[in-house]
Amino acid sequence: MAHIVFGRFKRLLTRCQEVASEPAMNAGVVAVHTSVVKPAADAFLKAHDAVVQGETDLAEQGSEAAVALREMDPLYRVARSVLLAFKPGAVLPITLRSQPTDTDKMNAIEDLLKALNKHAGEAWADAQLQGAFGVSGAKAVTSMKEAIAANKALSKAREDRASAYDPAYDGYLAFKRVVRDALGSKSKQYKRIHLRDTGADADADAGTDAGENASGEAPRVAPKPPAEAQAAMGASA
Repeated sequence: MAHIVFGRFKRLLTRCQEVASEPAMNAGVVAVHTSVVKPAADAFLKAHDAVVQGETDLAEQGSEAAVALREMDPLYRVARSVLLAFKPGAVLPITLRSQPTDTDKMNAIEDLLKALNKHAGEAWADAQLQGAFGVSGAKAVTSMKEAIAANKALSKAREDRASAYDPAYDGYLAFKRVVRDALGSKSKQYKRIHLRDTGADADADAGTDAGENASGEAPRVAPKPPAEAQAAMGASA
């Protein structure tokens, strides 16, 4: 089966609300929507909106963190060399670029900052802590932690949405049945909430997307997180 297209399902739930809200709508249709569909639909829509916001937050935080890390590598190398000149026994990665994940890069920056802070008050250490490396390093670490937190929040939001999908989908099917029985399968209301097979007319009417199953109903297979979202923050590994 194809993966769930959550945005399309949101559109279907919105149309169900619109159908139930029509003037002089069949009492049975209204009752099913109010008591069966709406509670589950509201929970799903809230969870879906949280995912959309989470994806936006991760994109912003991940971009800021990536820029900060790119700018940090030359500053890190200089600060590390200064530290080794005064404390030859210090053990730190040679470069940030040599680190396999963003978490490792963040840890390297933090470790160097801690090593320099041990010698705060000494002119050579203060020059690094108060200079470009100290200022940019602290900002880079903050950006990285915010990006990691955004990634975790997005993962949680996706789990919540997946949990909310089945109850909302069951409610949608129940509503579709009562609309069909009350208003008929040829009614405009039923056509608006019934996903049909692919084709120009169906696409225009129901917003059908590629990958929809033959029954015209949203499949129940939970989707895997997009690869780009997983890669955006390898730091969480």
